[in-house]
Amino acid sequence: MLGNAGETEIDLRFQLFGIPVRVHPAFWLLGVFVCWRSAGGQADRVLIGVLCVFFSILVHELGHAVTFRRYGHRGEIVLYMMGGYATGGRLSTWRNVIVSAAGPAAGFVVAGIVLGLMETIPLETFARNQTLYWALELLWFVNFWWGVLNLTPCIPLDGGRIMQSLVYRYSPRRADAKILWICILSSGALALWGAQQQRQFLMIMFGLMCAQHVMALNQRNQFR
Repeated sequence: MLGNAGETEIDLRFQLFGIPVRVHPAFWLLGVFVCWRSAGGQADRVLIGVLCVFFSILVHELGHAVTFRRYGHRGEIVLYMMGGYATGGRLSTWRNVIVSAAGPAAGFVVAGIVLGLMETIPLETFARNQTLYWALELLWFVNFWWGVLNLTPCIPLDGGRIMQSLVYRYSPRRADAKILWICILSSGALALWGAQQQRQFLMIMFGLMCAQHVMALNQRNQFR
């Protein structure tokens, strides 16, 4: 997720476990765009795919928000583009690490449950209902692989937040420059990998992150 999501009049708002949730319209639009190809353009599968992505990202952000609340902070969940964020408060280094890791951990739990279901449901059921298999496979893919990618040490991803907290705590000398370089190298490597594997979404997403951090590093060097 790049940048914060400004409020609009058509945001979807609700509460879950007492936590306010806001869904920006860009989340639905990009969800349709991303799911269209894998759904083969079938309207029912596109809808199911968007709902699977919505559920997966919501669970991920709930992992953050519930952990924030465990530490005495009541935040808000915002879903935007193909990701989201959970607001909270200032925490100590290791509490920051735990809150950041809680999102991917929640997704990994869902991925494990879905994988168990796929192993339990008879093959004949999937043969009769291929859309069910497709939906479960998508749920597993999003929860597992988004969790893995989200642990990349690049801000604003969770791995970047973890890395940032640890660098500030344990290597504070020229910490900002170190953080930017780690972000540039990790996002650049994944953008190149996405290009090689013809994964356009990964290439664009991590390419944009890399460009943002390169510009931030250049600006920092100009004002030193």
